[in-house]
Amino acid sequence: MSQAILHTFASQQACNQALTGELASCITQVFQNQQAVSVLLPGGKTPAGVLQQLSQLELPWADIYISPTDERWVAADSQDSNAQMLQQALTKANILDPRLADTAQGSSEVWAQALDKHAPFAATLLGMGGDGHIASLFPGMPHLAPALQLNEQPSALVGLAPNEPKVRLSLNLAMLCATRWLGLLVFGERKKLMIDRVLAKDPTTQALPIYHLIWHAQLPVYIYWAP
Repeated sequence: MSQAILHTFASQQACNQALTGELASCITQVFQNQQAVSVLLPGGKTPAGVLQQLSQLELPWADIYISPTDERWVAADSQDSNAQMLQQALTKANILDPRLADTAQGSSEVWAQALDKHAPFAATLLGMGGDGHIASLFPGMPHLAPALQLNEQPSALVGLAPNEPKVRLSLNLAMLCATRWLGLLVFGERKKLMIDRVLAKDPTTQALPIYHLIWHAQLPVYIYWAP
């Protein structure tokens, strides 16, 4: 059954403020029992406001380790790079760049090994595309089915996007869900319609990665939405 909890806000600013507070709380709670904290964060334009607000908080950044949930197979200094975006936004945190080998496949393997030492994460925040993809798990891409199985070993894989740059690195659903808190940030009416269809178990959505996240995750998915 779905444990999704939908939070709706009148503005993106209010949504970002509430989500920033929740992420800060997750991080602070884990620091009560650990000396270091790890978080998974999405790329793209949607989380920019949250990242900006997070960066202003007085947190023990030197002991916070952040990895993108996915990455485009581009140069490390490319403006298309999620790791580069996170580094520019959260300058005091430790950003784990998934490009850890010379090839995409090799990087996915080393990246998964590196993250395995950090799990369970204090929080995983995801975004969603209008097609229902999460991280770089795109509908219809090769090897999608095993990547969505929660009984698989938490790992990373090489994904294939429908648009350039097509080659992606992505964590599988098992790794994304190896966390104490699981959130989804979405903006806009079109994406709200997709969420509503998934929550209603619309048969046309049941093969989508977002459906697997909302209906198969073993912990609540906190959905933050604003127009």
